Amino acid sequence: MVVNRIRHILIEKDARDYPMTRRVLARLPGVPVEVIPDREYLRPSGSDRAAWLAEAKITLLLAVQKGPFQRPCPGTKDYICCGYQVLQVTVNCPMDCTYCVLQGYINAPALTIFVNVEDLLEELETRWAAEPDRLWRLGTGEFGDSLALDGLMGLNERLIPRFAGRPRAILEIKSKWPQVERLLPLGPNPQVIFAWSLNPPELIAGEERLAASLERRLEAATRAAAAGFRLAFHFDPLIYFPGWEDAYQRTVERLSAAVPPQAIAWISLGGLRFLPPLRQLILRRFPSSRIAAQEMVLAPDGKLRYFRNLRVEMYSRLREWLNQAAPGALVYLCMESPRVWHEVFGVTPQGEDLSRLLDSRVAPAQ
Repeated sequence: MVVNRIRHILIEKDARDYPMTRRVLARLPGVPVEVIPDREYLRPSGSDRAAWLAEAKITLLLAVQKGPFQRPCPGTKDYICCGYQVLQVTVNCPMDCTYCVLQGYINAPALTIFVNVEDLLEELETRWAAEPDRLWRLGTGEFGDSLALDGLMGLNERLIPRFAGRPRAILEIKSKWPQVERLLPLGPNPQVIFAWSLNPPELIAGEERLAASLERRLEAATRAAAAGFRLAFHFDPLIYFPGWEDAYQRTVERLSAAVPPQAIAWISLGGLRFLPPLRQLILRRFPSSRIAAQEMVLAPDGKLRYFRNLRVEMYSRLREWLNQAAPGALVYLCMESPRVWHEVFGVTPQGEDLSRLLDSRVAPAQ
């Protein structure tokens, strides 16, 4: 259990009296607790990010979300975005993937849980009431894993019933963690999509520290589909290494054997990408990782990416295998350029087109 690694709990003064705070403390008896004035108190004084990131994986901060919970997915100009809406309920993740972009911009050395759940639920109801005809695709897995801390939080047990019977609101629960058992009795609920990030086992073992194995992720997906939830999968980041073709093809075959294709709403593909300072951070924190050693190019969005022809080759092969393994599932590219889209699919959607296409997979029949 990743939560068993927590060695220190910090509580913002304003977060002390929330039910979720009491719940978390009851589930971590014996862990030292310290009350702090606010999150600003934690900002690291030094610039050596690699020195405090390890501490950020074993320190838990219970805080109050003072801004909006719901935010547009932080897309990139001139790259096609799907119009996803993020619910920022946590920041940081107890797993420690070498490539994780959160390493580059979290500003507190802690796993942050926002405890003011009633404010979140009220915000959702207010937004839904203000735009009743809009279809909302929402997810909790952008700034942290949707399941890894949920045994402490119990948030999904509050959220999933809110989406039941709301045909124009979709919740995507995105994770590398397999524990879904206590959530399955809340199904069937086609408004909720359980999603897993997938990579070949050799990459999971070397680059996704503390994350669940591919087998356990697919077993969890099988159980979620049987309980009446929809599924999604994210091959993101796709990582190049010698032998990648066989490794990814075997992974797709295992996905096909485990999951009924009719349960899959969509599958995304996204090549490895990160801002340049993250390369040195990865080299310092994970010197044996193969991630930062690959040849990459600075793309127009300011991120290091594989050369375009390699990305096109990887996307095209994955698309071919997935079309055979999961017929009918929507396969799309996450944060890619119009040119790459055209080379892989023969079409160049606008952002609104991709958003509408994803909406159509989950929208109620008119």
